[in-house]
Amino acid sequence: MSKYEEGEIMKFFVSLFLSLLFAFNINAAVVENGWNDSYEKELNFYCSEGDYLCFDICGKFEQCKVPEETCHNCIGTSIHLTYIFNYMGKAYTNTGVEANSSSVRDLIRSRRFVSFSSRSIYNHVDSFNSPTLRRNFRSLCTDGTRYPIVVFEKSRVTKKVTDVRFVFCESGTYEMEFSSDVIVNFEDSGQKLSPLY
Repeated sequence: MSKYEEGEIMKFFVSLFLSLLFAFNINAAVVENGWNDSYEKELNFYCSEGDYLCFDICGKFEQCKVPEETCHNCIGTSIHLTYIFNYMGKAYTNTGVEANSSSVRDLIRSRRFVSFSSRSIYNHVDSFNSPTLRRNFRSLCTDGTRYPIVVFEKSRVTKKVTDVRFVFCESGTYEMEFSSDVIVNFEDSGQKLSPLY
């Protein structure tokens, strides 16, 4: 085997190692959403040694702040937002499947997302960070995450909230799913629309 072939094999294994490292290290970052001093919403990532999510998104190893534009149907009493806050943890659930790091990175980098938590100002359904809302959001993470962050995609054209994508828990980032059957069954039962306990 020539030196050239040995070098190519070594490059392959180093590339494979780095790919696996980036693919499986999105789970240790702390993720928070909030407002900066200029009253702009941000999604904040805090990474420790060995975490690569911050670097993957912003090119920085320890901290990454991603601006989050307001969505067009987030302010007010849209039915979509009512469902999000009433049915989080019921119709909107964690699949238990760890999210692909490149999918997370691509969505966050695109800035076509909206993040929600029990402390969201977009909540018009229940009081801010109410016990019910906290319980519904916390049910998405089995690791006791205090304030899970749920990320929805935002339409490029209309700037409205569309599909639920991920939940950031302390133990990792997981794919989310939506089941309209829960809402249909609840409404078909003739019950008044209110937070599910």
